[in-house]
This record gives sequence, C-alpha cells and structure tokens, in this order.
Amino acid sequence: LSSMTPAEMSAKYKAGTLELFDAVVSHSAVEHMGLGRFGDALNPWGDILSIARAWCVTKSGADMYLGLPTGTDLVKFNSHRQYGPVRWGLVTTN
Repeated sequence: LSSMTPAEMSAKYKAGTLELFDAVVSHSAVEHMGLGRFGDALNPWGDILSIARAWCVTKSGADMYLGLPTGTDLVKFNSHRQYGPVRWGLVTTN
C-alpha cells in the first residue's frame, strides 16, 4: 500500500508514468463534487466527471466501491446530491 499527493499523481499522469490502480473507493465525497461548497468550480456534471476520471487511471476489470446518499434523485445545492434510479445510472455510466 502506498500513497501520493494530488500534485504527485498529476505529475506522474502527465509524464505517462502513473501506474493504473486496482480499484476505486469513494465514500461521502463524489456527491459534493461540482457544487462549489468546498471551493471547487460549479459544474452540474462534477460527480459524473470525477468517476470518469477515476476510471481513466484504473485497471480494466477493476472494482469500484461508492458510498453515496441514496433515495429520491435530487440536488441539495450547494450541499450534496442524492442518488436514486436516474442519478445512480449517470454516475456509474462508465
């Protein structure tokens, strides 16, 4: 098991030396992406893009664990998204 900072990961990705990951694990993070609450840019597809970017650096056939609020599909601006039948399909589209 090893770790790296976001800057280290970015540098390795740009240099083409980033090894692919075995899995994607996210708990209580993706639902906030793109809503501006934590200083990030507003982006209505922030959650979908975040997962798509994770898959770009993950081995083929890898596993994914997502801990997301579930229920009726909704966005509680600028707090979080809630995932129901429609949003679950969107966020896991890749």
